[in-house]
Amino acid sequence: MLKNKKKNFFSILGILFILIPSNSYASILTIFKPLGFIAAAIAHNVTKVEVILPDGATVQNYYLRPLDLVKIKHSDFIILIGDQIEPFFLKKAINYFKKKTIVLSEVKRIKFLLTHNSDFEKNKKKQKNTLQNKKEINTISYDMHIWLSPQIALESATVIHDMLLKLIPQKKNIIDKNLKHFKSCLSKTNKDIKKNISSIKERKYFTFHNACKYFEKFYGLYPLGRFTRYPGIQTGAKYLYEIKNQLLKKKARCIFTEPHLNSNVVDVITRGINIKKKNLDLFGIAIPLVQNSYVNFLVKLSNQYISCLKHV
Repeated sequence: MLKNKKKNFFSILGILFILIPSNSYASILTIFKPLGFIAAAIAHNVTKVEVILPDGATVQNYYLRPLDLVKIKHSDFIILIGDQIEPFFLKKAINYFKKKTIVLSEVKRIKFLLTHNSDFEKNKKKQKNTLQNKKEINTISYDMHIWLSPQIALESATVIHDMLLKLIPQKKNIIDKNLKHFKSCLSKTNKDIKKNISSIKERKYFTFHNACKYFEKFYGLYPLGRFTRYPGIQTGAKYLYEIKNQLLKKKARCIFTEPHLNSNVVDVITRGINIKKKNLDLFGIAIPLVQNSYVNFLVKLSNQYISCLKHV
């Protein structure tokens, strides 16, 4: 059954490969929009950048469209994060078209900056009790939300810069200038954000999910806790009570959610509690791909923290 699915997958790709016109599309392709922000900063006035995932979509609920295959075919190279976050079907499509790829989490100086998922050690202990396979026991799970780390973003920009120089050496002056501009803007933005956030560092808050660890650590924000399991439509009353009890017990004054989280469930959790709610936009929804997109994304995200915590 699995062999038939794979055969069908590649048969469809083969047909699309023939049908896809040879128009000029993006030279740089990313899956996640914030990586597109970084690429756009370095590719400014050099080449195009496009993103596969549209605003509001997640890798869990997205399927490749024919237009995506057009983008994959005509891109010069594709920026990936790593095995733990990109979907299987996308990697297969990229391999089929034999595209050049940058896997950021495999770059030595970036891998050095990655942090383990918070539940890694706990899962490792469980594995020791149930598994004999040493390879499986030693598998490390990293936090792959790397675009939320300004430090990793700078390293990623350098990697993209180096790749562009190989592909378009005749535009070296512009590419070098773009990287210099990115470094300068990022440095200034980091200083401004740290200054603006300094007044709210002691404020008590909770977050859903643990995606913001890189951002919070870099700028000195420390949540009281994180609810790592999303409450959905069918979430049991017991778990909702546990969340509400945690908020009351630790006297949280703000809870950060994400746009795709069910707002009705959040309303149930916070009913009767004096607590503010705020969405954290982790993907830069509505921010266009321009030279300063990435720093604008960081400022927007920091302002979402500040607006919820400033007056509590």
